[in-house]
Amino acid sequence: MNRVGSLGAITSGRNIEMIQRIEASAVSYPFRFVIAGDTGAWPDPTADGIFSQLVSQTAALDPPAVFFANMGDFAGPGTVDRHMHYLDLVEPLPIPNLCVIGNHDFDDVSGPDTFSRVHGPTNFDFAYGHTRFVAINAAPGVPGMVEDPSAGTPEGIEGPREEDLEYLSRALSSAREPNRVVLMHMPPYADGHFAPHADWGFQRREQQFVELLATLDVKLVCSAHGLAFDTRVDAGIRFVMSGGGGTGLCSHFRGICTQGPGRPEDRGSVFHAVEITISESGEMSGRVIQAFEQPGASARLGF
Repeated sequence: MNRVGSLGAITSGRNIEMIQRIEASAVSYPFRFVIAGDTGAWPDPTADGIFSQLVSQTAALDPPAVFFANMGDFAGPGTVDRHMHYLDLVEPLPIPNLCVIGNHDFDDVSGPDTFSRVHGPTNFDFAYGHTRFVAINAAPGVPGMVEDPSAGTPEGIEGPREEDLEYLSRALSSAREPNRVVLMHMPPYADGHFAPHADWGFQRREQQFVELLATLDVKLVCSAHGLAFDTRVDAGIRFVMSGGGGTGLCSHFRGICTQGPGRPEDRGSVFHAVEITISESGEMSGRVIQAFEQPGASARLGF
């Protein structure tokens, strides 16, 4: 299995180069990093424009973030030219930037191989100060499949496979850092938390995944896949979903047709990235960076 960080070394792939930059940088607290997802599930100049704006806003952060991580669906359908196009879009970022694979990044049968050749392994880990980050392949579906991956299996929608969970377990079991963060494309089902889009979360091996998080003291899980911002805390673990990077937004989470009291737009259907801060004591907080917001604007959504 291709591995980096605490489990070995791979010398090729753009993610590995970025990890080396992160781990070689001076550590200071508090530190912050930025995530976004679903920035380019398919070719779309509108999505490119929105994501480019989020790149500019991330690049302008002062003090700068330690790194930016795209949580998947950034180079759909996963061809070489789409990956090269994505790299052009993130060229203005002055900070290391990583890529986690999403299901649309392997819509093309060449997708998995292309991701590996450009970015390196789909499972990887690294550390910054007192925090260990582990990225795993949690994209639903089968590479190059024609059918809708949301159809799932008899046991529920597919998420991380056995080999991905084994990697997660080994990486965290050997980690010396007290704070642990998981980066992945698709979040767990969480008892239908994303209704009316319960298919945004995986069910197959969900219990195994959640048990690993608890056993190995994971404090934060970052994902995308759902076309909105969402956050929740379950058994002391913070889950953050950032899927508003440009591809589209879910109309069920915003607008005059959304039923219920209050402000339905506050469910998080905005084009955005999420800035996450970790203090020296391990406390975590976050704020939504809404696309095109004015510099210095107060965050409307956060935790």
